[in-house]
Amino acid sequence: MSDEEQIDELLEYIWITEEDHGKVERSDMNEKFGSFVADKFLNIMDEKKIINLNGSRIVLTEKGSGRAQRIIRRHRIAERLMNDVLDVGEDVLESGACQFEHFVNEEIIASICTLLGHPVVCPHGKRIPPGECCSGAKRALEPVVSPLSKIKAGEKVKVAYITTRLHASLDRLSSIGVIPGLELTVHQKYPSIVIQFGETQLALDKDIANNVYVRKSNT
Repeated sequence: MSDEEQIDELLEYIWITEEDHGKVERSDMNEKFGSFVADKFLNIMDEKKIINLNGSRIVLTEKGSGRAQRIIRRHRIAERLMNDVLDVGEDVLESGACQFEHFVNEEIIASICTLLGHPVVCPHGKRIPPGECCSGAKRALEPVVSPLSKIKAGEKVKVAYITTRLHASLDRLSSIGVIPGLELTVHQKYPSIVIQFGETQLALDKDIANNVYVRKSNT
């Protein structure tokens, strides 16, 4: 691993630790990377003005935050691609995304993001930092994954992921079997969206259907 790739690994971990715990300490980095590697590269990152070392605290600079955000975006877009399109198993999802993030450029990531329908969370429910392609850009490619609300009546689809933050609604969907991997048919669109799977028919509010992301079935 090159020095720049190692710096990227530290930046990614700093971002995630701050995201999960609100702050990052040297001890976090020592535990993850070992004190020798952590001290060496934290000092390099401080010299490059990627981070500020304030005693035991580690704070990303504006330069470092921008770089870390791009790394996180590449990683989580890669996870969505491998999970939603390539159907890669959970056992290799993380390692595959780690390899992917080091060799793709921002133009490729923007194309993949557009293809996937500009996802907002990774398969583990963590936020994907938006790119320029996500706001105001023309979407020339038809997304592989789309909100259920955009699927035409009569089309058969498979649930890819659910992003709703309304926990009661999410629990209701899960309790009746609307979970990732479920194959269903859009029975009708108006006056409400009705889906059918097996012998079950279910009416969904548009707000809920907007948060159920599906991909069209080949069968």
